[in-house]
Amino acid sequence: MTEPKGPEITTLRLDRPGIRAVLGDLEAEIMELIWSRPPNEALTVREVFEALYPRRRIAYTTVMNTMARLARKGLLTAERREPAYVYRATLDREAFIDRFVGRVLERLLANFRGATADRLRELVDPQTRARLLRLTEEARRRRRAGQ
Repeated sequence: MTEPKGPEITTLRLDRPGIRAVLGDLEAEIMELIWSRPPNEALTVREVFEALYPRRRIAYTTVMNTMARLARKGLLTAERREPAYVYRATLDREAFIDRFVGRVLERLLANFRGATADRLRELVDPQTRARLLRLTEEARRRRRAGQ
């Protein structure tokens, strides 16, 4: 069984903190706002705009276009409810970060296997290294058993 593709995020800006390394400032603010709400709560563009406007003087259409872009990227779902669309996050914050970090590591290992592995060994403490080795062995055993 393959994992769903998930959000389409292809840019990593190493000079930016947190999720702003992978999302624009307004995209990150919108996602943080949506993630701060109860899971599966749907929000309209108007609700997001009104929550952001006191601290960020932006146009309603800017919020609307940004939320539509987040939906195209797969971070939000859009559902038509008269008279407006409502949006929900496709993943919670932790799942989004986990999925993106996994993709970055996959690409680094695919393109720079030796250097990535060496650098990870340098950065990881002995307990985490032992855990990673156990997880790697478990994954190998599962793969062999499934083949």
